[in-house]
Amino acid sequence: MTAACLSAGYRAYVGCRTTAERNARGQGIAMFQVSPQGIWSEHHTTAAGANPSFLCLHPGGRMLYAVHGDGDAVSAFAVEATDGRLRPQGTHPVDGRNPVHLCLSPDVRWLLVACYATGSVSSLAVREDGRLGPIASRLALPGEPGPVAAQQQGSHPHQVVFDPTGRWLLVPDKGTDRLHTLTLDGATGALAWVSCAALPPGSGPRHLAFTRDGRRLYLACELGSAVAACDFDARTGAPTSVASWSTLAEAVPGNTAAGIVLSGDERTLYVSNRGHDSIATFRVDPVSGRLAPSGWLASGGSTPRFIAGDPMGGVLVANEDSDALCRVAGTAAPSPLARTGSPVCVVFTKDLS
Repeated sequence: MTAACLSAGYRAYVGCRTTAERNARGQGIAMFQVSPQGIWSEHHTTAAGANPSFLCLHPGGRMLYAVHGDGDAVSAFAVEATDGRLRPQGTHPVDGRNPVHLCLSPDVRWLLVACYATGSVSSLAVREDGRLGPIASRLALPGEPGPVAAQQQGSHPHQVVFDPTGRWLLVPDKGTDRLHTLTLDGATGALAWVSCAALPPGSGPRHLAFTRDGRRLYLACELGSAVAACDFDARTGAPTSVASWSTLAEAVPGNTAAGIVLSGDERTLYVSNRGHDSIATFRVDPVSGRLAPSGWLASGGSTPRFIAGDPMGGVLVANEDSDALCRVAGTAAPSPLARTGSPVCVVFTKDLS
């Protein structure tokens, strides 16, 4: 966030799980107003169908998109400039089950969606007014299931991220222990598979973070409670796994790694642990990119499914099972920010009111 944004405050939209099957307590997409001093106040909640979980914003903040976790659709919402309220603009099928992540193409002509249960990625047209059009392409990801039978029945893409050049679409695949590279045809929305990198068997790659120059990326590996470093060749789109480190000091039964954030100065990497309920921190070597474990921060709650850079500094944590949004920074105790039911994703935009 810019200094201008901080001087005006900002808005935080929180995607929440809502269904009994997920033992969820959320009511939809919660919106908070945040003062320039970092004080959060709940403004409203939009009923947005089942499990409006992961979110992304149209540039400029005029539209917001949400996947419906465990379902088969994505929804679009217009954002009111005056007060940030959401106006539904339609729900669209994604030709896949359990959409878990989404992103916009760099030219904002296409919305890309990772469908966990069907092992596929879909592209949907984005109209000039930000509304969604029909599905343009659906690509099933290749690969053999990993060794963790309960979690790796087949391909399970968990995220879609463009590299800094905007040429390549990267997809961590928890089910096959692969990191896939795809291309998107900007004219037609067609998706094509290019290559993949193999991660350690049973590691379960989940989410990634790129360096600004695009030469390296880091992967949170869910099942292995690890973070992996990969070199990335922007000429060919090929990632190469080079090393991995545990996100725990010692084994914690049932722990899984989840979110990952690289600090703005690229000197610190953060990875959340669900089970240990902590944020693992790593120092990043500015030359080699190698990591050195530097400690663990308490997440401030239970099951830190999501973390992100916080506009006020530090790292924002969404603790799904304790309904708590917190900020962690340095060695200080977690700072409570707000409460809302079953939070799983937070996005920020300027407060234009």
